[in-house]
Amino acid sequence: MRKIPAELLREMAAALSPEDAAEMAIPSYLHRRRLMRGMAWWRVELLAQRLERAAGRHRDLTIVDFGCGSGVLFEEASLVSERIYGVDIVLKAAEILVERWGLSKVVLLTPDQAAERIPEGTVDIILAGEVLEHVEPLEPTLKLFKRWLDPEHGSLLVTLPTESALYRLGRKLAGFSGHYHHSNARSIDEEIREAGFSRGHVRKIPLGGPFAIYWCADYAPATSSVATGR
Repeated sequence: MRKIPAELLREMAAALSPEDAAEMAIPSYLHRRRLMRGMAWWRVELLAQRLERAAGRHRDLTIVDFGCGSGVLFEEASLVSERIYGVDIVLKAAEILVERWGLSKVVLLTPDQAAERIPEGTVDIILAGEVLEHVEPLEPTLKLFKRWLDPEHGSLLVTLPTESALYRLGRKLAGFSGHYHHSNARSIDEEIREAGFSRGHVRKIPLGGPFAIYWCADYAPATSSVATGR
């Protein structure tokens, strides 16, 4: 996947508040330490791989990138879709990327606009990369996801922070001073399954157990096959 160049990331950061830029991981993508930059991009690349797997051979999908941030997955999603809904409270960074890269398939919406405009049962894949830990309460959003997704073939692909000691150390090394999250990968996973989703593949990075910083997990509405495409 093509990474957003540092110059463009800096332009985005300049258009945002420091807190919003941090929540979009822009400082991590630009971090002076290669290890920190690598970890930030690794989870994005892993989610991109899951997207490709869920899409299969299809190139006509409808995708929702929920909490799209700077739009790091827009170009990858464009390879397998007819339309991408980029959904976020703050859309300025995504607007810059869409304009610079000419991403004509992307429609940018706030969460309220998305709830009104995205038709029921029409979405093939929802991407939620490190965003669900910010949503409280989470249940209404999960109900919205289930309403949007194709009940037979839809996939929900997420990355979730563990909030472990290692995760917190990584935040400190990255220089991030924002609020810690009240939920974590395990508790969010339980909420997703309680909301009527079946869990498929889970990968913990960089390693399992106490060394897990993120979960990358695939879900589907309980009536459908899990993350297999059509």
